[in-house]
Amino acid sequence: MDCTALLHGLLDVLKDTLEITGWVILMMTLIELINVSSSGKWLQKFQGKPILQVIITALLGAIPGCAGGFAVVSMFTHNVISFGALIAGMVATFGDEAFFLFAKSPKWGAILTVTLFGLAVVVGLLLTLISKKWKFTLETHDFAIHEEIEGAEHHHHDAHSSGFGQKVIHFFKEHIWEHVIKQHFLKVFLWSFCVLLVLMVIGLFVDVEQLLQANAWAKYLMLLLAVAIGFIPESGPNLIFIVMFLNGSIPFGILLANSISQNGHAGLPLLAQSRKNFFIVKGITMALGLIVGAILI
Repeated sequence: MDCTALLHGLLDVLKDTLEITGWVILMMTLIELINVSSSGKWLQKFQGKPILQVIITALLGAIPGCAGGFAVVSMFTHNVISFGALIAGMVATFGDEAFFLFAKSPKWGAILTVTLFGLAVVVGLLLTLISKKWKFTLETHDFAIHEEIEGAEHHHHDAHSSGFGQKVIHFFKEHIWEHVIKQHFLKVFLWSFCVLLVLMVIGLFVDVEQLLQANAWAKYLMLLLAVAIGFIPESGPNLIFIVMFLNGSIPFGILLANSISQNGHAGLPLLAQSRKNFFIVKGITMALGLIVGAILI
């Protein structure tokens, strides 16, 4: 490849990165607006209703980003939901990568989200039925996210007591600037740019699609890699599988396996409270990802 073609390739990567980052930030802002406008207290009504818990947590997990996953973990640490409902929420969520996928392909974003939701409900209900006698406990119940939710509600009520201008200022300062821009903008931009750049370079030397089609072992190796990377409680590393799928390099089964096994940042608070429960959840979601992926590829 000559220098001119390489420059065009870099410009395309930068253009796609800026476009994707813009859409992701916009969707994150909409999610923030919805979260701020709602209250978490109604979730207490689902205590003692395991089937409803599974459906609600799967719906929360299906919300793009990690907010829904954080809420699910918070409810579990406060004994509001069952372990089966926790698994349902973790299966349904695939972190901030959801914003990326919806920005690039709303169709496949919807397909993946609905597929994960269906699997989450089935697995959650199954675990609820077979684990009635299991008791999963955590070391403590003073969960930081719970305090943040309460704090957000407190500020939200304060904002209601003031004028519209104060509400707007509060929302943009505390939620758009402090959360979306400061915590996510640079990370989304850098991860998107690096993944697109790496894939562009790989594409110059390796035809991944042809490699996977010509060698059965390559598919299963990619499946193992997708599930293994899904273990990382971080949004970003899994982005490569979404890009490769959209480019036609890997089948849907590998993307689905990665999405099942990973849950973005939602696993971090669970890890902080109980390593035992974190590894149990990861073990279940990774095993499910391997099984589903192996069937589909």
